[in-house]
Amino acid sequence: MSEKTKDQEFLIQNLIAYLVSYLAEDKKITIEQAMEMFFASKFSKKVEDTETGYYWESPSYVYEIYKKETE
Repeated sequence: MSEKTKDQEFLIQNLIAYLVSYLAEDKKITIEQAMEMFFASKFSKKVEDTETGYYWESPSYVYEIYKKETE
């Protein structure tokens, strides 16, 4: 994993916030529970890895990938 720029870090954190929010809404759980669920998944590492390029994508698109990979 390469070193992240401040801009990349900002975009990644923003994306994670959206993904956790979508997850909480979908599963009818709290934000805290959604955070635990998201960060327990292998997918969270992919989101934080700049090599995947997920931070450039729309949150809804990445969330669809998350749902497919964590079914």
